[in-house]
Amino acid sequence: MHATTSTAGLHLQETLGRVFGQFARLIARRQVLDPQAMSRTDYAVLGTLEHCPHEAGVRISQLAAAHGHDVSTISRRVTHLQAHGLLERLPDPSDGRASTVRLTDPGRAALAGERVSRTGLLRTILADWPEDDIVALDRLLTRLSTDMAADAEPADIPPSSLSPAPERTTA
Repeated sequence: MHATTSTAGLHLQETLGRVFGQFARLIARRQVLDPQAMSRTDYAVLGTLEHCPHEAGVRISQLAAAHGHDVSTISRRVTHLQAHGLLERLPDPSDGRASTVRLTDPGRAALAGERVSRTGLLRTILADWPEDDIVALDRLLTRLSTDMAADAEPADIPPSSLSPAPERTTA
């Protein structure tokens, strides 16, 4: 792996900041226009649970650590998602005093629907892009995501237990 030049690295981090901010604004605008649209946090939590290899679910504290939020924030989102039937709480098999959460079938369906809507946003934006450019962008962003995830993993959570697989969408 080569070192990124300071100019290229500076430009890249500024570009990524703009892209992430603009995408966040697109999602926020969608939430205003469609009351059924998922928040970024709900989408991330459901996406994480979709890829959870544990049938018993995941503790809220692990979800919070995986997403860089405090437990109270994720706990509120879990309560909201549970009230809408998108996930369920289960007794933690390793500690009966604790609970875990896992995705329900309606949660999988809601996540799939949200994914379709978000892909539609990108499809509109990338309508004039050649397919090869979209594939190249996806390949490079997936590589970046993988490298960033490897570097940013919380020390106490095994990487494979919570990190959703990089989402591949063709816009």
